[in-house]
Amino acid sequence: MSLAKNIMSAILAVGMCIMPFAEVTASAVNDEKNVYVYDSTISEKSKVPDSESEQPFNVFDIYNAYYEMISQTTAPVTSAATTTADTATTAAISSTKKTTAKNTTTKKLTTTTKKNTTITKTTTENTTSQSASTSAVTTSETTAATTTVVTTQLGQFPNGEYINGIDVSQWQYIIDWQAVKNSGQVDYAIIKAGWGKYADQVDPFFKTNMEQAQAAGLDVGVYWFSYAMSVEEAKQEALACLEVIDGYSFNYPIYYDFEYYAALNNLSYATLSAMIETFCTTLQEHGYYAGVYGSGSDFEYRIYRHVLDKYPVWVAEYDTPTLTWYKGTHGMWQYSPKGRIDGIDCDVDLNYCYVDYPSIIGVNPAGGKIPETTVTTTETTTTADPITTTAVSEIYNGKIVELDASAVYDWSDFDKDTYDFAMIQAEKDEIELIGENIDAAHKLGINCGIIYDCRTVTVAGIKEEAVAIDSQLTGRMLEYPLYLGFTEKNSDFKLYGFEKDKATSVAAEFCSYFENRKYFVGIMAEDKALKYRFSYDLLSRYDIWQVKYNNDPSLYAGSCGITTRFDREPNIISTRDYLDVMKHNGLNGYPKEESENK
Repeated sequence: MSLAKNIMSAILAVGMCIMPFAEVTASAVNDEKNVYVYDSTISEKSKVPDSESEQPFNVFDIYNAYYEMISQTTAPVTSAATTTADTATTAAISSTKKTTAKNTTTKKLTTTTKKNTTITKTTTENTTSQSASTSAVTTSETTAATTTVVTTQLGQFPNGEYINGIDVSQWQYIIDWQAVKNSGQVDYAIIKAGWGKYADQVDPFFKTNMEQAQAAGLDVGVYWFSYAMSVEEAKQEALACLEVIDGYSFNYPIYYDFEYYAALNNLSYATLSAMIETFCTTLQEHGYYAGVYGSGSDFEYRIYRHVLDKYPVWVAEYDTPTLTWYKGTHGMWQYSPKGRIDGIDCDVDLNYCYVDYPSIIGVNPAGGKIPETTVTTTETTTTADPITTTAVSEIYNGKIVELDASAVYDWSDFDKDTYDFAMIQAEKDEIELIGENIDAAHKLGINCGIIYDCRTVTVAGIKEEAVAIDSQLTGRMLEYPLYLGFTEKNSDFKLYGFEKDKATSVAAEFCSYFENRKYFVGIMAEDKALKYRFSYDLLSRYDIWQVKYNNDPSLYAGSCGITTRFDREPNIISTRDYLDVMKHNGLNGYPKEESENK
């Protein structure tokens, strides 16, 4: 090694010693069932390091230079939709080819010019094989010239062949997994388990999707969406993910969905890379096969390649016949967010997989057991009833009842056979009508909540209106949350007159006021507004109602209590038993249930 290289290594070593990479213990997680948890006291706001904190000795610039990273100012922006990224692994695992009874065939991707079937190793002598390790072997400066050896990775499909997969979450709603399997279009599925650093942030369809996909005979992996802003929070997210997936077994990796724009645009490359390493290492320590998902440009320009080389990578790039930004090795490519598959009534992400993960992984975690395939049939039999796999999560359908100051709503018109609950929508001039409409709905046995349309741009103004609403709720109960609604179809809030960050301030004032009065509160807004107009800290504290006007992939990837999807009817759905939440926690005017143990 040259003298300059030795000096650089020494400086790097010193810098790495001061890099914040501490592990923290798991945050306290409520022992109650997920449906009961109302966590409106998320931990303190994350600290985002700024450039001044890295001066005058900018160790991260040195680290970047050492690994030949390109300056962030030149990084293109390529937004991934909302799921996983797979990189071929180099772990020393058996390369026995998987044998199954199913008719899964591989196809050759003729449009791809870059094959992902090789890895390289630098050694000090000519070789014809290599171990699974990719670490470079370094000797003295007088060592003979190095030789690059290329081999096929363990478990790799030959000659650039691939299989097809999808990734799904609550946004695909109810899926007919047997129809998905029978379509012949899907060989595997990656299912969203949840998001963030708390185990109650589980995807509401995770359990249903896991059980039914595996019962249909599909190979399955999962992903966990990250909102972390530090290495410590990445560790908490790993622990939350572990709690949610405990008891399940997979034969595809557990992916860290790493696309949160606030982190990618504000944290150093070193911190981002350390967060990925922390999450994946934590999963590995518990016996899981872990990988990472993200956009091609983020992986190429913001994450250290030596970190990505450690894990299966799942990369997202759309509308291109070949990967444009990312040049590294990867096991899966999410190439489209607008696939149409039998059994799914909306768009779904499509993926190519180049690695035979089941043959590499076996069962994830080791010692687990993949459920046996349950075949759905409609044939009649004289010995037993047909086997079906139609159980789904409980779905509650809702209807918005808009108040009108000039007329009284006729609650006898409410269709109780179609709708399970009503959301009473009021503006400032209709506040005085809220109480009597709650009473009228309850008289007919209709559960209800409130949407208050926000048209106020000042904190003082929204506080005054909150006090007026509170007077209407006194002595009454609500079975569903109280939402502050940003309901105009305008994600930039131009119709509201909000300046930058004012929407967050106003929403925080409204929600905190009612939270202090023991109401289950939330924010209702369009998908794009949730993504770009509110702070992460605010959205992580309160319930979310997401409104989508089209079939485009969701920009906001967090958990939602209620969703409005105009591509289906009824278009307002919830998978949460809110009445149970209110009773168990003593919220929205309901007395707190006494513990059965008392």
